Amino acid sequence: MSHFTKCELKMTNLAAIKKALEDLAWAFQEAEEGQDVVVRGYRGDSLRAAISVDMGKYDIGVIANAEGTYDLTADWWGVETTKGLSEAEVKEQLYQRYQYHNVKMACEEKGYAVEEETNEEDGSIRLVVRKWVSE
Repeated sequence: MSHFTKCELKMTNLAAIKKALEDLAWAFQEAEEGQDVVVRGYRGDSLRAAISVDMGKYDIGVIANAEGTYDLTADWWGVETTKGLSEAEVKEQLYQRYQYHNVKMACEEKGYAVEEETNEEDGSIRLVVRKWVSE
């Protein structure tokens, strides 16, 4: 019986996911083009993913789905007991860093530059961007 459970978190930008994982200092392995990596679960169960995040004895899988987005799948009990992070904590930490990088990348693609970045007391991040237009 598999203990893998999908986390309800939809992400579309694989590059932003990787930058978020780097920010959190979570070791991960990315699949080569046309390949998958193994995600470890309970009692040797495994599944295939685009990215496998090493959380000790267990992994978190970043898995591409049919809608063109990425889901997080893991044995969340195993992750919590070995890494000390619940599914909710993983989701919150990863999604904030993912959104940060996703927004920055979208701004840069449209020609904007980050002028100011502020970490607010409530944990949110405030970005001020500017686009210089020559006349």
